[in-house]
Amino acid sequence: MQHLQNDTAVQPLRRTQTVAWGHCDPAGIIYTPRVLDYAVETLEAWNRDVLGVSWIKLNKEMSLGFPTVRVEVDFLKPPAVDHEVILKLDVIDVGRASLTTQVTGQDDTGADYFRVKLVSCLISVLDYTPCEINTDFRQRILAYQTACREDRDS
Repeated sequence: MQHLQNDTAVQPLRRTQTVAWGHCDPAGIIYTPRVLDYAVETLEAWNRDVLGVSWIKLNKEMSLGFPTVRVEVDFLKPPAVDHEVILKLDVIDVGRASLTTQVTGQDDTGADYFRVKLVSCLISVLDYTPCEINTDFRQRILAYQTACREDRDS
């Protein structure tokens, strides 16, 4: 198991989201844009839990942002109203200023409902230019990536 410098154990992020009636189209299956909401909400929770900073704090106190600059979605099986979606976040790649993640929504058997690939870029909110991911964030990201790999291999 990976640990951060302060000896905090790093665990792969998993959240559960119940598909509400208001998240569905008239056929009772998830409305397509809600899948992106689930993915972005999972990325926001990851930012808070793994990087240790909420998006609002990142923006208002650190003058940084982590906007999504690219999205790819694979729809594999439509979740329907009242289904529980288990959301998992994996780090695919970390660049100088970019972060590529994948949020996978699964049913309780582990079958994928959808996969959402998100590319984010760390920027200065003062002039909207890319910023290098700092050492603390990079260490946390790499430790998380390793923990996910170990979890898959176990």
